Amino acid sequence: MEAIVIAAIAITFYIAWNIGANDSANAMGTAVGAGLLSFHQATLTIAIFVMLGAYLKGYKVMKTIGKGIVPPEYLTLNIAIIALLAAGIWVTIATIKGLPVSTTQAIVGGVVGVGIAIRAPINWGTLIKIAGAWVCSPILAALFALILFKFYGQVVNNIKSFGRIELLYKWLAVLGGSYMAFNFGANEVANATGLLVGAGFFSPKAAGMFGAISLAIGSLTFSYAVMYTVGKKITSLGPLSAFSAQFGSAIAVSLANMFGLPVSSSQAIVGGVIGVGLATGRKVGKKVVGEIVFGWVATPTISIVLALGIFKLFQLSGLI
Repeated sequence: MEAIVIAAIAITFYIAWNIGANDSANAMGTAVGAGLLSFHQATLTIAIFVMLGAYLKGYKVMKTIGKGIVPPEYLTLNIAIIALLAAGIWVTIATIKGLPVSTTQAIVGGVVGVGIAIRAPINWGTLIKIAGAWVCSPILAALFALILFKFYGQVVNNIKSFGRIELLYKWLAVLGGSYMAFNFGANEVANATGLLVGAGFFSPKAAGMFGAISLAIGSLTFSYAVMYTVGKKITSLGPLSAFSAQFGSAIAVSLANMFGLPVSSSQAIVGGVIGVGLATGRKVGKKVVGEIVFGWVATPTISIVLALGIFKLFQLSGLI
């Protein structure tokens, strides 16, 4: 039993580390890409606000991940480990390739995969709501980002001092990134810890802190490649467009948090970046967007397959 507990903690850390490495770009990639914050300034800000979001608001999405898809009585530690491991393997592959995939989709796919493997009743109604949120969040993020860009563009045009404009840009970047990081903690820490909360291994508060610290370590150690993709390769970003993309996507994720729905901050920030790209008339990298969309479609599918495969291996080895 002790070995299972250690494995559960280790894999939870691994998933949260993956989220930090891959999804930190969703909070600060645009600010780093626009040259408003250094990489280390960005990761420090992420760490602070992710912890606040996870501790104060993370319990709602943890409940959905841990209890809303598969009944909690089916979630033994072994089963939770399989779902987490399936998601983590795929997200690591995507992170190495610099592709901002959805950790949310990977975890949900892993949960569905183990649910199918153990023949547990799956709450398809909840899954339909989650899938609907996945579709809506990038669209809403693009819309909010476009509106914000137009509004703040008028505000900036009325400021005559270059120094004031530069200071405004800096604070907008910090504000937008901090708000996104808070929602990031409230929504996506649950991807790493929700299953263990559902299995009764962690309390929501303890899970939030452990997941947030692990996520911060991932952000600091391995997030630069995906930050570069989000901040530089989708479309060219200026300070105002960076803020608009950040804040627009944060609003979209915040709306999902209100309903306890696990959405993808990756999808939201890419929607926000595309929204400001359209607003400014700048070229949007269609090839990069196409690769990202492919990742979104592939992620839950691959995670389901990996979960089924890992479950079979555990069965053959006598671990379940």
